[in-house]
Amino acid sequence: MTKRAREDDARAFEEAMRGARPLPAEARRKHALPPATARGPAPRAPRESAPTPVDVDVPLDTIASASVFRIETRGEAIEGRASGVDARAFRALKRGDTAVEAQLDLHGLPRERALAALERFVAGARADGRRAALVIHGRGAHSDEARPVLKPLVWRWLAAAPTAAGAVLAFASARPAQGGDGATLLLLRRPSR
Repeated sequence: MTKRAREDDARAFEEAMRGARPLPAEARRKHALPPATARGPAPRAPRESAPTPVDVDVPLDTIASASVFRIETRGEAIEGRASGVDARAFRALKRGDTAVEAQLDLHGLPRERALAALERFVAGARADGRRAALVIHGRGAHSDEARPVLKPLVWRWLAAAPTAAGAVLAFASARPAQGGDGATLLLLRRPSR
């Protein structure tokens, strides 16, 4: 790893951690890892792990207040970015000027499969060194529930999942040519090496 790459990683980590607050004691106990054994490090989780649970009943603004992202919603659009993310890069993402290097279409998937696919996609795109990704979730016009299902699921995952905070620097509703509010653009962190 070059010195420049290490400095970039250190800056990205500082940006991601800026504004972070410790979890309350109860939450720390709930999410604590088991103690390490004398036999060595814990085994790696399998690639096909269960998706991070997303509580679809919790209002997005409640999640956003505890998120590592500064999130704004306007009507059917959203944008969010981690503290310290370069403002020019964020504006370019929102304008649709950042070249999309990976795309995932979640149309028609049930919630659990969509969430698992989203997590795999983001992890894989980041590991492949992709910087910008497009997640197509639809507007919910054809939902059996007569309201969007996948869009709020994607937004809640972005706002609350630790895996999202570790992989995503910023996100915004796509430009009309890219799917508008039926898709979300992601600016991914550089992979750790």
